[in-house]
Amino acid sequence: MSDRSVFLVGDHLPPIVLPDAAGQPFDLMGQAIAGLPRLLVLGVAAEGLEGAEALAREAGALLFLVEARAPDGAVPPGRLFDAAGGVFRALGLAGGGVALVSPRGRLAFAGRAETVEAGVRAALAALPPSPPAPPVRRTGAPVLLVPDVLEPAMVAALLAHWERGEKQRDRVAGGADAAGAHRIKRRADVFLDDRALYETFQSRLMRRVLPEMARAFRFVPASYEVPRIGCYDAADAGAFEAHRDNRTPFTAHRRFAMSLNLNTGDYAGGELRFPEFGPDLHEPPTGGAAIFGCDMLHEALPVTRGQRFAIFTFFTDAEGSKQEQAMIRQRMEAGQKGVSMR
Repeated sequence: MSDRSVFLVGDHLPPIVLPDAAGQPFDLMGQAIAGLPRLLVLGVAAEGLEGAEALAREAGALLFLVEARAPDGAVPPGRLFDAAGGVFRALGLAGGGVALVSPRGRLAFAGRAETVEAGVRAALAALPPSPPAPPVRRTGAPVLLVPDVLEPAMVAALLAHWERGEKQRDRVAGGADAAGAHRIKRRADVFLDDRALYETFQSRLMRRVLPEMARAFRFVPASYEVPRIGCYDAADAGAFEAHRDNRTPFTAHRRFAMSLNLNTGDYAGGELRFPEFGPDLHEPPTGGAAIFGCDMLHEALPVTRGQRFAIFTFFTDAEGSKQEQAMIRQRMEAGQKGVSMR
C-alpha cells in the first residue's frame, strides 16, 4: 500500500501486504480471507485484547494486531509489522488506532482508540448490516451493484444542484422529435456543471467505482461523460423505455453506463429491468450505483409515486474517447455549445 495519500472511509483499498512474526508476507486482501470483515489494530496497547477478540468472533470478523516494529525477544502469535509506518499513514492513523476493512474490501472505519476493545467496538458499530437473503433467481443480468459510493452530504448537495439548475426534459440521443422523445423518456435532467461539486463526485468515482469496475469487468475507463442528475416524476409517469445506450452515432463511443440512486425509498416504481435477462428488478440503495454494459437492453420502469432522483454517466475506453472527442469537435464546428463548468 502506498503511503502517499490518505484513504477515506468508503474507499476501495489496494493490496495490503505486511510481514508476519516469521517475516513472511501476509496479504490482508488475499483470497483466503476476502469476503470477511478485517479489523486492523494499529499500534494500540493490547489492553483489553481478550474482550476485543470475543467481539470480533461474535461479528465473524478477523482481528490483526499491526505494530510498528517487532518487540525484543519472542514475538507473540498473530502479529503483523509495519516498520515504515506506510499503512498507518495511508489509513490516516499515524498515531495508532483501529481500522475496519469491509467484506467488499473497502475502508469502513478508521479511528483513534485508547484500548483495543474500545476501538474494536467502535469499528464494528460501523459495519453495515448483512442484507436479507434474496429470493432464488432463475436469471440475472450481469449488473455490478456498488453501495455507498456517495455519502449523505454529497447526495444532498447533488439534489440541491438539481433544484436550482436549468432543466432539460426528455432529451434522447438520435434526433427524436419532442413527441417521440417524451414517449421514450420522461425525465428532467440537470448537468453537473458546478466545478467543485464535479471534482468531488469525480474523486468518489476514482476511489469507489473504478476499482470495482476493474475487478468485476477488467475495464479501466479512459474517460466518462459529464454526469446528469435526473428526476423521474410520478406526475407524468416518469420512465425510460427499453433501449441500449450505444446505438446512435452520438452514443457509439459508450462502453458502460452508471445509474446512481439519490433517494431510494422516497418513491414507488422506477426500478431498472433488463428484459433480455428475465424479470429481475434492480434498485441500488441511496448513494449506491448500478453499472452495466451499454449493449444491454434496459429500461427504467415508471415511477408511480413521488420522484426518483439519480445521477447518470457513461464510461468509455481509449478508442471510444477518441470517437467522442471527434464528435465534440464536429458539434462545436457546427455551432453547438457543450457544458461549461462554473
